[in-house]
Amino acid sequence: MATKLEQEEYLYRRAIDIIESTDTDYDKENLLFQEVWIPLAELYKDKIITPKPKD
Repeated sequence: MATKLEQEEYLYRRAIDIIESTDTDYDKENLLFQEVWIPLAELYKDKIITPKPKD
């Protein structure tokens, strides 16, 4: 299984591929949301949901 960092790298590379594609902006936005932002949020949901403790 890939590490978190490897998964994040894959998602960023996928984002670049989508952005550089010839799809319409509307399609790009949908693909980015479905294939990059949701999986990225899922990958880091523990940091999003659990607030960082104050020092």
